[in-house]
Amino acid sequence: MDERRLSDAVDAPVRVYRAVPNTTDRVRRRGFDGAPHGTFAVAESLTAAVGRTGDDWQAPPGGVWSSTLLRPALDAERAGRLTVAGGLAALDAVRSFGVDAELKWPNDVVVPDDGDGPRKLAGVLVERVIDEVPVAGKSVGEALGGDEGGPGELQFVVVGAGINADLDPERLDVDGVTTMRAEVGSVDPTAVAAEYHDRLLARAAAAESEAGFADLLADWRAAAATLGERGRVRRRGDAPRIVGRARDVGEGGELLVETDDGERVAVRSGDCERLRRD
Repeated sequence: MDERRLSDAVDAPVRVYRAVPNTTDRVRRRGFDGAPHGTFAVAESLTAAVGRTGDDWQAPPGGVWSSTLLRPALDAERAGRLTVAGGLAALDAVRSFGVDAELKWPNDVVVPDDGDGPRKLAGVLVERVIDEVPVAGKSVGEALGGDEGGPGELQFVVVGAGINADLDPERLDVDGVTTMRAEVGSVDPTAVAAEYHDRLLARAAAAESEAGFADLLADWRAAAATLGERGRVRRRGDAPRIVGRARDVGEGGELLVETDDGERVAVRSGDCERLRRD
């Protein structure tokens, strides 16, 4: 990763690390210190990366492991829109390099089914900082003990993203993944990082207006590998799994599932299990 070239390509403060536990902690600290919108941190490798569900996440050299500071014109409740924006930005970036990819709720970029299920190419984790409290991977109400959004003030948002760029899938030591190199050949991680950052700022800006966010939802639906499929959705904790058909994504990024009993359930946090179209 070439820090000088990335800084020239990105209109925001940039820092490239050789190896750190994660980039989100670095960007969050800079956010509390007043760093501007768009501040960007990229690591060549992560030593203690954790995914949205809390599982360890492999992040060796060759990937684009980044966090971006956003200061959106959004309140805490509507900041969930940035999950939609972040997923689309990662999708935009890999598609610009010729990768045939789709979106899987809530935040994964995948390459379509090859008989063994879709293969994960990238993931996004959005952390909102509200009244000094980082809220990642769950609803604001669940984290702060109130209704969604609650009375808290949104200070800033950190969008973490991992893109499996110029490395072989075997380096990730996990099933069901792919990389940009495996799909389209060798790519330049610095160029991928710059493209992703540019797309993220554009998508995040769109999320600030009603018309812009409506366009984001339309783009998300068009790219979704999840919608129209029937299967199981795992929710957090001891909440029972939902069996039904994924029908839509709501304005807060929640997945709307129609159960076998005809009930419409909004899932705000969880994970889709191998859903199939009938």
